[in-house]
Amino acid sequence: MTVRDSGSEKRDTSLLFRVNTILLVTTVAVGLLAIALSAHVTQTQQRDALLRRAELVATLQADTLSGALWELNQRSAQEVITALRDRDRAIRSVTVAEIGRTEPFVQIHANSHDDSATATVERLIGLSDPKGGTKIVGVLRLVYSLGEAEQAAADALMPVIGLLLASLATAILVISVLTNRLVLRPLSRLTQTSRALGAGNYAARLADPSVEGRNDEIGVLARAFNVMAETVQDHTQRLEARVRERTEALSVSNEKLAEQNRQIMDSINYAQLIQASILPKAEDLTAGLSDHFILWRPRDVVSGDFYFCRAVEDGFVVGVADCTGHGVPGAFMTMTASAVLNHVIDGMGASDPAAVLTALDRKVRAALHQDGAPVDFDNGLDMALCHVDPRRGRMTFAGARLSLFLADESGTVEIRGERQSLGYRRGDAGPSLSNRTVALRPGQTFYLCTDGLIEQGGGERGVCFGKRRLLDGIGRVRHLDLPGQKALLEQGLAAHQGGQPQRDDITMLGFRVRMEGTAASRAESALADA
Repeated sequence: MTVRDSGSEKRDTSLLFRVNTILLVTTVAVGLLAIALSAHVTQTQQRDALLRRAELVATLQADTLSGALWELNQRSAQEVITALRDRDRAIRSVTVAEIGRTEPFVQIHANSHDDSATATVERLIGLSDPKGGTKIVGVLRLVYSLGEAEQAAADALMPVIGLLLASLATAILVISVLTNRLVLRPLSRLTQTSRALGAGNYAARLADPSVEGRNDEIGVLARAFNVMAETVQDHTQRLEARVRERTEALSVSNEKLAEQNRQIMDSINYAQLIQASILPKAEDLTAGLSDHFILWRPRDVVSGDFYFCRAVEDGFVVGVADCTGHGVPGAFMTMTASAVLNHVIDGMGASDPAAVLTALDRKVRAALHQDGAPVDFDNGLDMALCHVDPRRGRMTFAGARLSLFLADESGTVEIRGERQSLGYRRGDAGPSLSNRTVALRPGQTFYLCTDGLIEQGGGERGVCFGKRRLLDGIGRVRHLDLPGQKALLEQGLAAHQGGQPQRDDITMLGFRVRMEGTAASRAESALADA
């Protein structure tokens, strides 16, 4: 398998190039050191040979010049040193001087100019006397050029340099070939196989018998890599098999959960239909109300709130209730409370809302077995209930922790309910509730709502909507028809809520009473007198 580096990945210098570079630099350094050492040794040897020759020539010529110097025969001495200069080209100058004199007796220089270094050799010129002694009559001074020694050293070194360079080149070539064949090529194949393994080809192996059969470090490394690749492939296959099994199991579980969730949602959606069936129908609301709106917003699919409207013998009853919890538990409570409320009204009528709520409290506690229930089981409801008597032109209100809001031309007021709930476990005999009577007049609008609206959080700090904001909103929209009021109140609630989640079920019922007969006439007369 061929593995290519990505275009953005920088390609490193090959190992062969780096090894050859190191070998070349090392070999050149060693060769230069060897050549420098050989040049120094050869040049020293040639210089020593030249100096020995110079000393020998000086000794022989000193004996030859002794007679001419004793006789002060400059011509004879000049001929001797001239012949010496012509025979030996390495001589730069020859000087013969008498003892005790600064000026040379005879002197001669080489015809050609040479910038090489020089070496000077001096010999005393002596004359033997008849008695067997030697008398020193002068000094012979020879100045030799070292250029001949340097040239001789260079000539002797050239074959050595050529042989050394040829040997180094041969060594580099042999080492490079062997290194590439025995080390670098197997390592390159191992690198390609490793990249293939890293890219997901777990079947990649270093299939080279010439490498695997070796007993050196490369062979051991190749066999170990193949064993590792087989282990990785085996573990990967096992892991993939387990992942497939787990994925299939999760898929089956997800399908079961999805089916169960669908069944639960079908049940909840059907429960919503059942809960909607206990709520007043449109004709029930329009029968006694000249205008109305309903804001019913469950937090979940089903709600723990419900609103109530029912015709009775002497008028009709309207109210809202907030049961414990929300969602399915709250919906069960609404079914219980609605059924008990209808039963109570069937038995005792609705002209006394406080008595109706007291009986509702007693019967809900009995239905839920609150007195013998566990301590952590305590359920009930809050409710606002109004009995409207259009003939007499009055409305009687009783509330358990819920209020009645009234808006007319004079402003907006809150008629508070009692600070007691219904149905909960308590030690006393029951709640202490009272009725509040409101005279019906044209232009009045009434509002009942649960605490889900008032306690809805909004803004960055999650501040509650609150009764003050609700009263201000009602005051701004009281002159509109009820559908228009609902739209603006919903806009105000949405603007306050912003991105905050809905905390609780929200229910709000706004209505105006249709006044009939004598009651309407009395109300109009009262307004005219006013």
